[in-house]
Amino acid sequence: MSKKNGLDKNTAARILEVARDEFAKYGFDGARVDRIASRAKINKAMIYYHYRSKEKLYHAVIQSHLNRIREFFETSLDTSPDPEAFLPQIVSFWDAMFQDRKGFIPIFLRELAGGGQVMQKAFEQMMKESGFNKVLKQKIDAGIAAGQLRPVNSTQAIISFIGMNLFYFLTLPIMNTVWEIPDEKEFKEQRKKEVVDLFLYGLKAR
Repeated sequence: MSKKNGLDKNTAARILEVARDEFAKYGFDGARVDRIASRAKINKAMIYYHYRSKEKLYHAVIQSHLNRIREFFETSLDTSPDPEAFLPQIVSFWDAMFQDRKGFIPIFLRELAGGGQVMQKAFEQMMKESGFNKVLKQKIDAGIAAGQLRPVNSTQAIISFIGMNLFYFLTLPIMNTVWEIPDEKEFKEQRKKEVVDLFLYGLKAR
């Protein structure tokens, strides 16, 4: 039986899922470990034994989210330098990530509003371990060197691409209302292609 922090894999995943919902709904200050324990059907003392504190449990929730990003870039991203091959993959990944973990969005937004110190440290650690930012930069730079893409600042381009992916998900209720989007699922599917097309149109050599 696979274990993490001394917990079996299913129990650890259940605790983090319930904790994510709790932190998303109530914020860090309003979240209660006893509610998490009750919903996860585990003794509260067991949570404190394995995670030590509410703060460390909160960190574990954020880390579990970032681990999925790291795993994608380390094991699933297409090795091809062709942007038309790997960019759609990234867009589909972000869509699946936010679809599966909608509860993480309020946590992300609260982190940004509060200065994002916990998220920043976790991101820095993930980038140090996975180098995903360097992977993307190398791919864009390779496309520029091959003449597929215009000679742009690859860092600026990557930040813009990430923003194009994240903005809609982070403002989804507002965007759906303002733009009168009747079918969110259909719009998301269309957006996967549109984001890549718009990004590449701005980068492609002319």
